[in-house]
Amino acid sequence: MAPMSDELQTVTSNPALAQASENACASDSLAAAILDSLTANVALVESTGVIITANAAWKRFAIDNRCSDRAYYIGANYFAICEDAVRRDGDLTAAAALNGIRGVLRHEQDSFTLEYPCHSPGEKRWFRLRATRLSLDRPTACVVSHEDITTEKIAEEALRETERQLRESLEREQVLARTDGLTGLINRRHFRELAEQECAVARRYGQPLAAVLFDIDGFKKINDSLGHLAGDEILKNVARRAREQLRSADVLARYGGEEFIVLVPGSTAQSAAVLAERIRIGIADITIAGTVAVTISAGVGEIRSNSDTLEDLIRRADRALYDAKETGRNRTVVHHGNGHTSEPAVPGGHESGVTALPRWEKP
Repeated sequence: MAPMSDELQTVTSNPALAQASENACASDSLAAAILDSLTANVALVESTGVIITANAAWKRFAIDNRCSDRAYYIGANYFAICEDAVRRDGDLTAAAALNGIRGVLRHEQDSFTLEYPCHSPGEKRWFRLRATRLSLDRPTACVVSHEDITTEKIAEEALRETERQLRESLEREQVLARTDGLTGLINRRHFRELAEQECAVARRYGQPLAAVLFDIDGFKKINDSLGHLAGDEILKNVARRAREQLRSADVLARYGGEEFIVLVPGSTAQSAAVLAERIRIGIADITIAGTVAVTISAGVGEIRSNSDTLEDLIRRADRALYDAKETGRNRTVVHHGNGHTSEPAVPGGHESGVTALPRWEKP
């Protein structure tokens, strides 16, 4: 039998030292068992970058990823592995990890965390790298762990997708809440919201503001004789033709049933009447079954003082529309400040086939 070394003889001959040695071995075994119980891939890295030891999860990960290093990278230089990935593939994750771990070892920060993807053709995976400085009797070292957070990330992605769908749904609901589904125009409620704002601006700065209220002549009779599908097509065509005549600042809405309204900022009633006539003539080109022409009647009102409200404006346009209906339909009538109404003084006079009108310029 080979003789024992002096150190071993000293330990075995001294019960206290023997017990201390046994306790140290037990402590090392306990530390190893604790590390191996962790699901994260954990390694101890020296200040030079050398991997001193690693837990079972680290080794299993190396095996699962076809590691050719029989020592599972233990003894390898972690920094060199990262530097090679940066140099070879321009790996930004490896570069960030390298800088972060070195920063911990240099006492620039106590810890470092980095989440990164590690996808393969067959599956998506994410990991969270944590580096924590560990100071023992030896030179400063760093505990590096790679924790699989794929389940967490998938849950986060699912939550983001759900939130995106909810946002889109809310946006659709908001659009539907302010849009007429048939014509695509804004509806009565949203029109009034916008019109109240324009009225406030007009009153504050003393600017003119007009409104054109028009509806389709004999629409109920058309619906009754040709059916609601034909009526719907007429409403859509009227909306399209009216929209073609607007400036960017004008606001067109379906006000209810076969009734439409246009808010005309910066215009007097007489100027807005020109727009109303252009809309009327454009709509007159629409025919039903190639024979019956569609006509509209329009009333125009305007804000006349700083005390006027949106209700005043719409009431004037409505009164003018009523007079247009009563005086033969297929015409535009303007409301005047004295409560009277009249047809607009446009070049060429008024008749059901007016052709000479000034151009409504779009800014």
